[in-house]
Amino acid sequence: MSAIGFAIETEGLTKVYRTGLRGTQVGLEDLTLNVREGTIFGLLGPNGSGKTTTLNLLLGLIFPTSGTGKVLGHPLGSSEYKTRVGFLPDGSYFYDHLNADELLSFYGTLFGMSGKELHKRIDELLDMMDMVARRKTRIREYSKGMAQRIGVAQALLNDPDLVFLDEPTTGLDPIGAKQMRDVIVNLRAQGKTVFLCSHLLKEMEALCDEIGILHNGRLISQGTLDELLHEAEKYTITARNVPPELRDALQGTVEQLTEAEGELEVRVTQQQQATKIVEELTAAGAELVACVQGRRSLEDYFIETVRSETGGEGRP
Repeated sequence: MSAIGFAIETEGLTKVYRTGLRGTQVGLEDLTLNVREGTIFGLLGPNGSGKTTTLNLLLGLIFPTSGTGKVLGHPLGSSEYKTRVGFLPDGSYFYDHLNADELLSFYGTLFGMSGKELHKRIDELLDMMDMVARRKTRIREYSKGMAQRIGVAQALLNDPDLVFLDEPTTGLDPIGAKQMRDVIVNLRAQGKTVFLCSHLLKEMEALCDEIGILHNGRLISQGTLDELLHEAEKYTITARNVPPELRDALQGTVEQLTEAEGELEVRVTQQQQATKIVEELTAAGAELVACVQGRRSLEDYFIETVRSETGGEGRP
């Protein structure tokens, strides 16, 4: 892998498409991105934001108009890394007259796999995807969720160091989606890098170490979830056995105060005020349960960030 610890590195990556005789359309503009090895990176963006263009450039399926990039330490488009990556596209299509064994055997031969090595790997993947019982069923008879499982199996067939997954839980029921999330987390545990695209923001928030947000072909935000989602000026203090006189004194001086099941929850917007309240609770003999800095959801952050690029109007 990359000697400096990045599975993906781009600098000023730009793709301009020709439209008609003289027209052009910018698919991606000046993308500078570093994805650390052994992490789950999530790429987010509204439809038409440049996610597919980014994937195609990183996979070497198209070539940049300008800028540079490396995948697993090799220049974009190099055959040196293509045998070390796996890819599940959104809306993938497979030869539906084949069954799972035949389909995976076909893809295995493309990687130069054969014999016992290939059969063992197919057995492992079908078991991982809970598809052993369907291995002899024709792909045309699969539900959308079953086809998605086989798609992930083919993406992992060559035991890749870097896996690109575009909407991997599409069509899966809740149990299947949970199994898919477990597979993704396990890939990270094995030291592999996962580049994930999905519109399911709650899922991305639970899985990703770091995210990037694209809008109109430009990267408008990137960072770890902790960096992006924390709200510096919001604090929640939870305590038990708070004397009534202190509770009454706090009422009206804080942003929000609620009490349920013997616990008092106080929300404030300044660190100095939070510190003072903690000291007052402690001095009054209350039991301090927690004092945590605020954290917004990824969905809220995404909408806020994209809307700020559009003047706060309309849908992201």
